[in-house]
Amino acid sequence: MDAIALAGGRGHRSEYVATLAPGNTTDFLVVPDELADDVPSAVATLLSHPQQIRALVAAGRPVLWAGTDVPGRTTAPETGIPAAADLTDSPRVGVWIDRNDFLHQELTADGRYDETRGGRPHAYQGRYWIDGDRIDYLDDLGFWAYGEFRDDELHHAGYVMKLG
Repeated sequence: MDAIALAGGRGHRSEYVATLAPGNTTDFLVVPDELADDVPSAVATLLSHPQQIRALVAAGRPVLWAGTDVPGRTTAPETGIPAAADLTDSPRVGVWIDRNDFLHQELTADGRYDETRGGRPHAYQGRYWIDGDRIDYLDDLGFWAYGEFRDDELHHAGYVMKLG
């Protein structure tokens, strides 16, 4: 069911809407219309302007509400999260910079990342794992993201970055 359409927020079902059913945990993001013409721009808003997020629910639990962390929420569990590999000799360690110089993502040899977005240092920090051409991120705030290495580029959250 598309709850937003049922509430009159949209005239038709979106191709991006999944089915909500009893027993399924839900993930959803509520972003002001002017900041999200489509799903990719909604995700970009989450990553670049989290203070503008009206609500973020991940795995059925509130994460952000009215642009701030939900008080008392638990952080990501440590159980089942792999230890970071020693990436000292990895050619992917270093600072990745997008084409517009907006996003700088530093991947360190100890399996940590630190992002500067729009000149805001330490906008996102956390751990990462590389498996083949896929990179998975676990932000210190508890959310997961992923990216993909293609040739000499890193594709993540709509950005295309090159090692600086």
